Amino acid sequence: MYASAWDQLPEVEGLPNNFRTAVAGREMGVNQIRWVHPTELPPHTHEDAEQAIVMLSGRIAFTIDGTELELTAGDVCIVPRGSVHGGHSIEGEAVFVEVFAPLRIENLVGFLGGPSMPKQETTA
Repeated sequence: MYASAWDQLPEVEGLPNNFRTAVAGREMGVNQIRWVHPTELPPHTHEDAEQAIVMLSGRIAFTIDGTELELTAGDVCIVPRGSVHGGHSIEGEAVFVEVFAPLRIENLVGFLGGPSMPKQETTA
């Protein structure tokens, strides 16, 4: 399958009022994110990927390496690999698309492992 409507894919609440619908190719991941006020995304980093955010609707406050931004519909920003970033909703609902390159498999529904899972030993 090469295409799908967002509303045909499962939406997961990862943090309170923070909903993700995820799709992936072989090398990148694309997520539709929906924040319902109040939403808080604690500061964190992605050592494994660069992230782009494309705002579709609403407003969010977002901080990247200490730079505070207000993002609204039509805005786009890049979060470099390893940058400390986080944010919160401002009001109502905000919807944005985020793209990760390379793919962050942790975002996919049903992911059970970590980035470096040890091999399991088998005994006879």
